[in-house]
Amino acid sequence: MRKTKLAVLFPGIGYTCDKPLLYYSGKLAAFCGYELKQVPYGNFQAGIKGNAQKMEEAFYSALEQAEEILKDTDFANRELLFISKSIGTAVAAAYVKKHGLRVKSVSFTPVEQTFLFAEGDGIMFHGTADPWARNSTAIQEGCARIGQRLYLTEGANHSLETGDVETDLRNLQKIMAQVKDYIGYRFWGWERANVSPIEKQYETICNPRELYDVLSGIWCADTCAPRLRPGWTSENRTLGQCSITAFLAQDIFGGRVYGIPRPGGNCHCYNVVGDCVFDLTSEQFGDEVLSYQDNPEQFREVHFAKEEKRQRYEYLKARLSQLLETEEH
Repeated sequence: MRKTKLAVLFPGIGYTCDKPLLYYSGKLAAFCGYELKQVPYGNFQAGIKGNAQKMEEAFYSALEQAEEILKDTDFANRELLFISKSIGTAVAAAYVKKHGLRVKSVSFTPVEQTFLFAEGDGIMFHGTADPWARNSTAIQEGCARIGQRLYLTEGANHSLETGDVETDLRNLQKIMAQVKDYIGYRFWGWERANVSPIEKQYETICNPRELYDVLSGIWCADTCAPRLRPGWTSENRTLGQCSITAFLAQDIFGGRVYGIPRPGGNCHCYNVVGDCVFDLTSEQFGDEVLSYQDNPEQFREVHFAKEEKRQRYEYLKARLSQLLETEEH
């Protein structure tokens, strides 16, 4: 079964999912293949800011409402992303901890209570003039303690705004770039990888991003090049997968396969379909910058002259076909 992606949005008090931080991060999540689900809790009493008792009551009310809203949501076999704002950062963190979920999290303007629950993979955003979380040092120390990266916006309030429109627009663009870098794909060219399949049997794979999602559950040590197999792990799943993946992508989207010359006489393969250039297995090189210009074209007849490579390609293709056939039924 294909592992699907779900992003859950937890709003703040009065900061709904149609306001900039949640609206645009939700749009980014959708572009990255996530289904969106909002948690529209509300009916909070007035005068919460600065009142510890009312804040606690609002938190438990929001958490109770979130439990009810999400009670029928199937989190199994899904890649989860929780995007939250203000008190929603505490609600999201508490929900994750209570249900033992594994999620990636984006937390806008966390309140100090968030750090009673927050843990795991995530990034946070804080304005240094936030009246709901005046102790920026406590926010910084909290992020450091749980190992989540903190992005500061100088002079920004609880909406991460300064009051100067041009400054706020620049800051919003920067914040969304940081969100995209965190939740986006790790393969080169993913933002522009919008080509469609040319074969009917692959029509449910809308673009190379979706192919990457599917292959992420198929790539394994058996599909890795033998010389690199000892170093293959699920965390470095694209290691040794380049040529068989590129030729499979060519089957699906057409175009041509090119190769970047590597030390030892090998080539790292990637795809070019019209003006679209993408490399589904580039993340195996970490921070190394590869050149995708003026490289020699690669041909499957040459690559598959090696029997072991042909067999790995056939295995990868068969596994993909089996998965797609299962989904149809």
